[in-house]
Amino acid sequence: MANYCSNSIVFYSKDRSKLARFLRKVYAAFDSMGSGFYNLLVLHGYTNRQIAGLADKRDCFTYCDTKLSLDKDTYSFKVDVETAWEPHMAVFYKILREKYDNLIHLVYMAEECGSQLYINSDKDGKYFSERYMVDCCHNSEYLKEYFNSYPEAVAWIRDEYSVDINEYDSMKAIELKVEEASYFDNGDFFNFHRFEPEYVYDNERSVA
Repeated sequence: MANYCSNSIVFYSKDRSKLARFLRKVYAAFDSMGSGFYNLLVLHGYTNRQIAGLADKRDCFTYCDTKLSLDKDTYSFKVDVETAWEPHMAVFYKILREKYDNLIHLVYMAEECGSQLYINSDKDGKYFSERYMVDCCHNSEYLKEYFNSYPEAVAWIRDEYSVDINEYDSMKAIELKVEEASYFDNGDFFNFHRFEPEYVYDNERSVA
């Protein structure tokens, strides 16, 4: 059984018509039975032969906006998807390139804790501003906290764990100081993660 990667994606464009058409097809795939990614490709006219090797039938949509949002001159909508092992954005890159002339763009956040994979491709932070995350169980309470900056994360950890740390400490040093100051019994643990801006997809982005 695959580990599942949780992804939140925002699609955005200045072309309302194209984005609205794409949203209708994405929502139909989300609302359908079976593999959402496979169904999305079918809805865009791809044949089974063309789809083979591209869509993992375990990949599915778990949420989809029902309408577009407008910020100044840019329209957008959000979806959540679960994919096997890694983000699997190739399906979307292919569709946007071949069916929408690259006039629709995407940014995404991905988390797969089993592979220590944490990605935020939104470098400008317009849709996803989070850059750090603490995943911990402290005093038998499970906590998952997101932070927009390193100093913000450090301040929360210092207050939560009463440890002598500052923003000049490395993430590894902070983890060690928390471990030294804590008694990880009853299942307690502490993980400090940074979201990387890019993920290497092997040949995914060049899928024909």
